Amino acid sequence: MMFPVWAVFGSASAVLSATMLLVQERFKVNGYVMAFWCKVVCATALIPFVIVQGLPRDPLFYAYVCSGAVIWAVSDVIFFNSISRAGAGAISRLIPASVIFSFLLWFAVEPGLLDKYFAVPVRSGLIFLVLCLFAFSAAQLKKCEVSMRALRMIWFVLLAAVVGPLLTKKATLHAPLAKGPASYVFVEALSMMTLWLLYYAVKKPVSRAAFFEKQAWQGGIIVGSAMVLMVALDIMAYYYVDNPAYVSALNLLDSVLILLFYRFIKHKDKGNIRAGLGVVACAIALIILKAGV
Repeated sequence: MMFPVWAVFGSASAVLSATMLLVQERFKVNGYVMAFWCKVVCATALIPFVIVQGLPRDPLFYAYVCSGAVIWAVSDVIFFNSISRAGAGAISRLIPASVIFSFLLWFAVEPGLLDKYFAVPVRSGLIFLVLCLFAFSAAQLKKCEVSMRALRMIWFVLLAAVVGPLLTKKATLHAPLAKGPASYVFVEALSMMTLWLLYYAVKKPVSRAAFFEKQAWQGGIIVGSAMVLMVALDIMAYYYVDNPAYVSALNLLDSVLILLFYRFIKHKDKGNIRAGLGVVACAIALIILKAGV
């Protein structure tokens, strides 16, 4: 059986996601500044593609993209700040909590998918077992002080990771594949930059000089370059998958890649690694169980 196209895109996205996390852990750029620079890179990189391919005409595409941009504008700032404080490893092992909730929530959006799973009782039973194992792993993480401190930092990031993919999947239904990925990244980047500029005009969260520090723009260009490729790959994957939770789950291989990198450089990772990897394993199990449905 041929390896699913969406899985190829998702795996490549995981490598880029791990790169983003590790670079921010190393540079420790202010989250607001890092998030803004990333979207500057994303928007700039996509201009040629948007000019050649054009933008979708369906207004619902923009409605879903802009709705998601509001959520991601808040989430990205929190996300980058949390990496600097809690570390890439701890954060990457908490993000999988959103996968299970996103998986379940999608059935409320597409109830017809339930019939496909109930049609194969063995697979349905195994999915229930995975959910139970996820609950056990989550309970173990709850006992870890490091993980709980990180969780308090990123609870909104988890919420965004549940709701965001659903809006993304809806957006893909209103744009052709030839235009969708590039248009999504471009419009989302412009929307988020606009929101951040409005916020800056009112609150002035950082100084102007902070945007142009060498470490800030260098880190922003590196992370932004990885992000634009990662998001584009994710959007393309959404075109080939029936449930966006699976793409999110495969992306979470970044936590394993980060752990391997830590072992390679002999970096001591804090937190309950086994419980965190248990959550990741549950996410991967969902992908395997989805095959053939």
